[in-house]
Parts: sequence; C-alpha cells; structure tokens
Amino acid sequence: MGMLDRFKKKDAAPEATAPAAERKPFGATLVEIAQAISGGDAAVLKDISACTEDPLAWFEAHQDRYEERSVDSDSDVELIQWLGLVDILEEHGWVCERDWKDELEDFSYFVQNLHGFQQLGLELDPDWLDEDEDISAWCGVLTEKWEGVCVAAIDIDSDSYVLFPTSTAQLADLQRLAGEIGQRIDAAERM
Repeated sequence: MGMLDRFKKKDAAPEATAPAAERKPFGATLVEIAQAISGGDAAVLKDISACTEDPLAWFEAHQDRYEERSVDSDSDVELIQWLGLVDILEEHGWVCERDWKDELEDFSYFVQNLHGFQQLGLELDPDWLDEDEDISAWCGVLTEKWEGVCVAAIDIDSDSYVLFPTSTAQLADLQRLAGEIGQRIDAAERM
C-alpha cells in the first residue's frame, strides 16, 4: 500500500507540491484576480492593494461588512483578504452577490448591470430562462447562449453566489490563480 501512495502523491497538482518559497504571495495573487475581473479598474486595484498590504487595518475599517458575513475575528488574514476582494469588486460593480434562492427578475437585473456584462456587449433575453429554475440552471443557459462567455462565481463558502461574466479563456486563468492560493473560482453552474 505504501508504494501505491507514493505514486498517488506524484499526481498532485504542481501548486500543491511546490515549496512555499516558490509560491506567489496570497495578496499578489488577489491583485492579479482583481485586475483580471475588473479589467484593470484603477479604483479596484487601489482598494485591493490597501486590503492586501494591511489586511488587519482593512478589517478594522470595514468591520461592519465582515460582521454581516459572521467574521468577527481578524485571525484569518487570508479570509479577510478573500472576502475583501469580493466586497471591493461588488462595491465597484464588477460582481454581484446573490442568494441561492434569488428570483429570476432580481438575478437578471443585477447580472445585466455589471460592468463586465456591458463591456462584453452581452444580451439577456428573459425568455431564455425559466423562472421555476435556479441560479445554477440560469447560468448554464447563459453559458450556452453566450458563445465564449460564461457567468463565473467566486466561492466564499456560503449559500450565495458571487457572480460575474467572463470569457471562458479568462475563466481558466482565474481558476488557476484561485487554485494556487487554495480558493475557488468556477463557472456558476458548477458551484
């Protein structure tokens, strides 16, 4: 059995086996993610830099946001930064956080008002979506309708979806970046 375990470990992702000294810092990866999702929005990059350079000060300054997410301690610096990324992107109109049981009308409204939706020139025909379905199903339909574009989601370990439209090529980069720091970004229909 020990010999088989040794072979199993070789199949691990390179990020997981790379020595810590070779890994990119968590904050630097968050900046890359923010840049990719926001298209380099200067206000987003300014805020994410402040969040990653001094996460404890960011936590103190935005404690009400963290309390809404039931984070009452500054002991998990990476969680502070990850949730900070989501809040920053939402505040600047690049992502929307929607409850898993969202109504179709609200889902459509918020997705259509994202900067990425407008920049990508996307269309959302209400007739495409069945109001009796859920966010996951709606996102799957949109991925089918939008060639080369999907609705992606940032995993924040809750029952809500943090949604944004992105090209499927960019989604692959975002998945890789998030995976490098032990986080998850994926197509919303797979969340």
